[in-house]
Amino acid sequence: MVNALVSRRSILIGGVVAGSVMAAGGYLFVGSRVAPGALVLSEIEFEVVEQAARVLFPSGFFPAAGGDGATAPEVDWLLSEVIDPPAVVPFRSMLSALEWGTLVSRGTRFSKLTVAEAKDVLDTWASENPAPRRVAFDSLQAVLGMAFLRRPEVNAAIGWRAGCFG
Repeated sequence: MVNALVSRRSILIGGVVAGSVMAAGGYLFVGSRVAPGALVLSEIEFEVVEQAARVLFPSGFFPAAGGDGATAPEVDWLLSEVIDPPAVVPFRSMLSALEWGTLVSRGTRFSKLTVAEAKDVLDTWASENPAPRRVAFDSLQAVLGMAFLRRPEVNAAIGWRAGCFG
């Protein structure tokens, strides 16, 4: 009886509708205005980055905690000055998918979830399947990691020194 209610056609139509919504949301998200004082990211993207940083870099391990407002400006700088320009739009689209996909799956945007709920979402993204989602998570983790580890207080805590030592 359940098979009669869920046909191949309804699954395809549902997939096309969901994909269209995500694509439109991604276009609107990436096409949004750059946040005041920012180089690349919009205000919503700043919120998504800070929420992800709260999960990836919780307080207690480093003298600084992710999500305190200092990680997103570093990500913005990296996207402007370090990351190859062709990779910036896909990275921003991934932030959009995280923000608006969570709205579809959980009824609220990623940036508005509790830290526990956001961790659950990122744990799902980090799982092995499907592979594209895992690759998106790895990209997010790498860029946020670079940004977080650039912070002076974090560098001091891990004993990292940059420059010439001659």
